[in-house]
Amino acid sequence: MQVVRNLETILEKIPEIRYAGDPILRQVAGPVTLEEGLSIGERLAKVLVKYREITGTGRGLAAPQIGESKSVFVTYLDDKIETFINPEITERSRETNFYRESCMSAGIVAADVERAERIVLTWIDKDGVRQTGNFDGFVARLYQHEEAHLRGRLNLDDAAPGGILLVTFDPFQEKLRSVR
Repeated sequence: MQVVRNLETILEKIPEIRYAGDPILRQVAGPVTLEEGLSIGERLAKVLVKYREITGTGRGLAAPQIGESKSVFVTYLDDKIETFINPEITERSRETNFYRESCMSAGIVAADVERAERIVLTWIDKDGVRQTGNFDGFVARLYQHEEAHLRGRLNLDDAAPGGILLVTFDPFQEKLRSVR
């Protein structure tokens, strides 16, 4: 199975990644200065790019996933890496959706998770400017997934009942669903 071979390669070539069971993934991440956030963001970006080279997947990575209990995450969307320093979700819609989320820290296990359809996120960008954005759909889900890591939560913690499964599906074929 390709996913198992990929995991073996990841374990060998990307030792920075922390996995479910590591206590750092359960800590609430602390705030950072801009300089510290940028430095951590660069390290996260390198790991994410290396992961994508091996697997062809991976859209986000949070500092606890590389052993840093700091409030930083990066995303890879539209062939661009963006860094979020001290992000905070300030609003969540009542409307929700489901999606089978894989996670680098969960290895070959995924979780069907219900999350808010829309969020408002505030963060400091790479230029030190405080940003606020309204996000919906998949982007809102991605940001919620990464922000959850900063609160010591994994996708497995938020799985719908009976919603933990092996990654035997193509993550790029996954669609947001209004019902489970």
